[in-house]
Amino acid sequence: MILRRVIAHLRKQEWTAIAIDFVIVVLGVFVGLQVSNWNAARSERSAEIRYLAAMEEDVAYSIEKLEELITSMERQEEARAALYAFSLDPQDTMEPELRDRLIAHGLFHLATFRVRQVTYEALKGSGRLNAISSPALISALQSLSAEVTEVERRERDELQVTYLFSDPLLISGVDMAGVLRQPNINGAPPAIGWLTETQHPPSVTPRVMKTQAFRNAVLYRSYFTSARLHDVRRVLESHRRIAGLINDRQAEIGAPRSNAE
Repeated sequence: MILRRVIAHLRKQEWTAIAIDFVIVVLGVFVGLQVSNWNAARSERSAEIRYLAAMEEDVAYSIEKLEELITSMERQEEARAALYAFSLDPQDTMEPELRDRLIAHGLFHLATFRVRQVTYEALKGSGRLNAISSPALISALQSLSAEVTEVERRERDELQVTYLFSDPLLISGVDMAGVLRQPNINGAPPAIGWLTETQHPPSVTPRVMKTQAFRNAVLYRSYFTSARLHDVRRVLESHRRIAGLINDRQAEIGAPRSNAE
């Protein structure tokens, strides 16, 4: 319609009308582009809000699990210190229930590392990390991913030490029925539900607990746990820093805050 009007004005050489029509066309294109850009920006903001909310849940879950893990690893170190001191004294005795609990926590159980990176991995895998318009947050997430990989490697190392050193000692020299009746280091019930207390472990101290091999197994487990504990604490601090960056970015874009706050 505009084109027909412009042609008609040209034939009549109505230059003022032509200029007005030209301005109308230019303004229409400009407004259309602005509306399109505004819609795109609103869509991107909405997507970022969703991603940040999902990432916030991942980080909150991970922080909770990391705090639980640190507590468990510290309890394991306490159990190992007690086992080592007990092993050094040839005359020292210990109640079977306490002995089995210390062995379960100090030498049998492995406190496992669990974090959730679902949103970050999904964005990275789909090439959508740029949907998070915070270079500081993206950099922190990438650094965290490398830290998590290192902690997982250390956990595999400790697992190998468990298989190679502490498990063979326990299998050959300790009544594992008493050990396996103990709750998990995290407080979960024993893994073998049918194992009852109908047969009590002998009150005599297993000979292996007074040997150098036993003490070395305790020290090896403690060595790897101590290194892993240092890394886990660093990963926890990284998660807390990321939680702050997420909060800052949500405030910048006016994202609705969770009811938890």
